[in-house]
Amino acid sequence: METGRRPDADLPDAVPCTARSGTLRYRGLIVMPSLPPVTARAARHRVYLRRVALLVVTALVAGACTSMNPPTATPGATADSSATSAAPTVPPQAPTPTPTQDLAPTPGFPQFPCGEADPTCESLAVTMQQGIDYTRPVACGPDGATCVLKLDAFSPPSPTTKRLPVVVMIPGGPVPPGVREYLWTLARIVAWRGAVVFTADYRSGPQWGGGYPQTFGDVACAITFARGRAPALGGDPARVTLVAHSFGGFPGSVTALSPHDYSVDEPECLATAADGRPDAFVGVGAIYGFDHIMSSFLGQMLGGTRDEVPDAWDATDITVLAKANGHRTPTVRLLAGTNDPVAPTATADEFAALLLEAGIDVTVTAVEGADHNSILSKLVTVDTIATLVGATGY
Repeated sequence: METGRRPDADLPDAVPCTARSGTLRYRGLIVMPSLPPVTARAARHRVYLRRVALLVVTALVAGACTSMNPPTATPGATADSSATSAAPTVPPQAPTPTPTQDLAPTPGFPQFPCGEADPTCESLAVTMQQGIDYTRPVACGPDGATCVLKLDAFSPPSPTTKRLPVVVMIPGGPVPPGVREYLWTLARIVAWRGAVVFTADYRSGPQWGGGYPQTFGDVACAITFARGRAPALGGDPARVTLVAHSFGGFPGSVTALSPHDYSVDEPECLATAADGRPDAFVGVGAIYGFDHIMSSFLGQMLGGTRDEVPDAWDATDITVLAKANGHRTPTVRLLAGTNDPVAPTATADEFAALLLEAGIDVTVTAVEGADHNSILSKLVTVDTIATLVGATGY
């Protein structure tokens, strides 16, 4: 593992790509599965159906590596009502169950390991509030389809007199809203270190109501909502860090660098007035910038070509944002797995070089042996986030 290196030399002219799809210049999001422990037949069936859905999404996007037609999917959203409970056991990686597989947990030990960042699963004591609405119904697909965007909150299990740092995590894509669950293990462990953490869905593609400015407005709205919700959980609303995985690095980096607060572009946001831009940004196995997204998809996202809608392109171009006079200077930490073909270390190096030139505090950590999924369960990933935000216990 190489930590804190300055990525400002020997950058390639173009980041190598493992595949191309009709949407992105990398292999599609491989969702880290996350399943709570279940014992009843109905619960096993629900887990099986969820796993099948995730595998279908993965197959569609990965299959696009040999096709120039973007995959399509029906809009989706979770329908869980807000509830408070101990955080469920979520695996960093779990075997694919069959319909008849016995998923009963082993007595006296969690069903799945919690990863090297929490080998004894102490973080299971963290309190979780699941399925919190953070928007009113928003456009979420064709033919007038709508959905309500949701997030989850993770906080220490006991009251604290500290004002804890706040973290908002967003998943990859482009997929329908409703995949944030695969971030639960990372969120729970960071919260256990001493932070209030939120995991939020957003509309990552135009086929699910995303685009410009909606996708960026969703992310900013989640940040604004977190600032308002955090004090009741012991969090400090003035210390919010955005953590983005995979495709989430695109709207995440734009939201972090933009002088514009995109939360004002989301009238359906349930948050009170607050800043929708993060105070710091962490990219974990993420992509940044137009060079790693197909121009045809960008045209759909941004409402036209660069010649047709230059303002939208400039407003979401990290190169333009980083070089603008008076640009924002959030602290940035980037992590990339050395075995990640989706978002290789060169991608993080390229973005970091741009930020260094702009005078922004940034480091890149190459996580030895990590791939696009396993990087989320690595100890160095948790340590990097916890150190940046100042999570020193509760």
